[in-house]
Amino acid sequence: MLFMELLIMFVSVLLAVAFLTVAERKTLGYMQRRVGPNAVGYYGTLMAMADAAKLLLKEIVMPTHADRLMLFMSPMMSLVSALLCWSVMPFAPGVVMFDSNYGLVLSLAMSSMGVFGTLLAGWSANSKYSLLGSIRSTAQLISYELVLTTMFLLCILMNSTMNVSRYIELQESMWIGMPLLPLAMMFFMACVAECARPPFDNVEAESELVSGHMTEYSSSIFVLFFLSEYASILFLSTVTAILFFGGGTGIVLGIKANMFAFTYIWVRAALPRVRYDKLIAMCWVIFLPLLFALALYMPSLLFLLDAYLFI
Repeated sequence: MLFMELLIMFVSVLLAVAFLTVAERKTLGYMQRRVGPNAVGYYGTLMAMADAAKLLLKEIVMPTHADRLMLFMSPMMSLVSALLCWSVMPFAPGVVMFDSNYGLVLSLAMSSMGVFGTLLAGWSANSKYSLLGSIRSTAQLISYELVLTTMFLLCILMNSTMNVSRYIELQESMWIGMPLLPLAMMFFMACVAECARPPFDNVEAESELVSGHMTEYSSSIFVLFFLSEYASILFLSTVTAILFFGGGTGIVLGIKANMFAFTYIWVRAALPRVRYDKLIAMCWVIFLPLLFALALYMPSLLFLLDAYLFI
């Protein structure tokens, strides 16, 4: 029974990822005054299937001196890490695979495991381009994971729970994103950097790094990195909706998550790439000091409010 639930969840997420790629290409086409995919299926809706068939039928070319086992395992680590995060997400009342009291922390821990796939992918390829790209990618991902972790802790502090379902229930009267709008904006920016999306796509900056840690990947094993990236986009869009904007169940949660996923696409089309040193400086010089200040300010505010209510 558990196996079937996992299978249904994974297939559903992968189908959502496939059509998110089509939606992104169509949206970028409109925003950049070009057509976008329109030849395969009605309105280009089957373009994801055509892309999948093309990549799966291509020949897998591997470096001669690469660690082949690790080269195959690294993208699988990234994809499995991105998919397992969904096991704690409630899709409707009582419809959650693993309703844990530590759901938020578990999702953060499982998503963090994807960094190992990125690092090992560059190392196992036995290529200087891939190795340098993976080191650069790992530095960016670890930096912004620290930011995301601190924001998770601040949100847990506000609601005194780590259970995702309970977190949604506590926001029925007011969304956390209303009093903490600056924190919500910082969280979204950190999510964009964590997914290595433009304008923070320094992980795969084609004009500078060839293709970063994925330089030596081709065919079906490259698709796994591609799927893990878009699965992370959908997951972090859902988490943003839950943490700051009340979440919801079923269609409501889906609409909110899709709005944030569209924002990822809009930002990609509208903004140029940020220089790598400025991206890292934004994390360590701007975001972290502000978050540490909030970590000191918010308990003090909560204590004062509690004291005022008991006067």
